[in-house]
Amino acid sequence: MSNVYAIADLHLLHKNIMGFAGEYRDGNTYIENAYALVTQWNAKIRKRDTVYVLGDVVWNTGDLSILSELKGDKILVRGNHDTFPTKEYLKYFNEVHGVVKYKGFWLSHIPIHPAELRGCKNIHGHVHQNSIRDGYNQLDDRYINVCVENAGSAPVSIADIRSGAFVGRVK
Repeated sequence: MSNVYAIADLHLLHKNIMGFAGEYRDGNTYIENAYALVTQWNAKIRKRDTVYVLGDVVWNTGDLSILSELKGDKILVRGNHDTFPTKEYLKYFNEVHGVVKYKGFWLSHIPIHPAELRGCKNIHGHVHQNSIRDGYNQLDDRYINVCVENAGSAPVSIADIRSGAFVGRVK
């Protein structure tokens, strides 16, 4: 049986990612970080698993090839930095989308406005080590941040999100 996972904001081989969010990422350099992500991904994901990558994969088209090292069927939900032609992404992803509705969740890169949730929760990226809070500065449980920084550098099981087992690093 295969499992379904989500992760966001890989920023693989992005030269400035460690300066932006290094304390929440593994490795001492952007290259070490990229290969730590690959190692942790492949330790968790099996060949038949599906992983939704919720945007911001790489910065340069030449770096897309690192995605061939990642196990599983990969589906891209484009982020604000995923600006290459779709045909470039389809070399490494089975599908490319803007937003996906999946079993009671919206999967998106950028968090969806509360009025548009329509009874679903939002699994998202974009906010890195931050999370969506309510008017009382408490984490808003309608939003699940699966950015690398919050997910602990590995894809998060949708089953763990549904059951409440996934808590995340950011409190």
